[in-house]
Amino acid sequence: MTALDLTTGELAFAITATFVAGAVRGFTGFALSALIMATLTLILPPIELLPVCVLLELLASALLVRGGFAQADRAMVLQLQSGALVGTPLGLALTTILDPNTSRLFVQSLILCLALAQLLRLRLPISPHPAATVATGVLSGFVTGIASIGGMVIALYTLARQMPPATVRASLILVIFIGGALTFLWQAAFGILTSISALRAAALAIPMVAGVLVGRAFFRPEFEKHYRPFSLSLLIALAAFGLVRALINTAG
Repeated sequence: MTALDLTTGELAFAITATFVAGAVRGFTGFALSALIMATLTLILPPIELLPVCVLLELLASALLVRGGFAQADRAMVLQLQSGALVGTPLGLALTTILDPNTSRLFVQSLILCLALAQLLRLRLPISPHPAATVATGVLSGFVTGIASIGGMVIALYTLARQMPPATVRASLILVIFIGGALTFLWQAAFGILTSISALRAAALAIPMVAGVLVGRAFFRPEFEKHYRPFSLSLLIALAAFGLVRALINTAG
């Protein structure tokens, strides 16, 4: 076992998975935590990954937020984070006292159905009204508290609003940066943030940063036409994988 309480093989797997997750985050502006949760729960309990995810998300956002800040829909970001202030502690509270598998099962099913509907070009009743945006923020915060995949909820919302790819990506980066800082404080308050999780995040920071830089290099105007189908397909794949995992855990 290494100092991170992982075998050498597990550490190599974690480094590889984190690099891939970073590359996807650099291109899409989201999905770092979702990919980490989807892969590293094979070797670690989800509750131990929650603080690792939030620390890596903060670092990834710090690398990306400066260049895209001007393109973000800052009013929408503020409304989303207002909702997340309510949703995040509720999700964390449930995580500490309940088995999160049932909640994760519901969340993944919802994301899968909505993302499929968008990919099939079905019109979803998504409203840009501030109340709807705040409600989305509450749901995103709640899902972040349970499984650290709140970015998937926000990505689905922004994609459904048919916003330009650059605006979607910049808004996601900004909202995850602000949300990550708030979630960090909540996790510390709930006692979820530990020294071993901080060490694991530090060890995975380098492959994650390398991945983010690779992914960011591919977000160029000529590739923006691929952004929406790629992001929706990624959401579907992640939700389907998470749903299968949740069903297996429930059956077991």
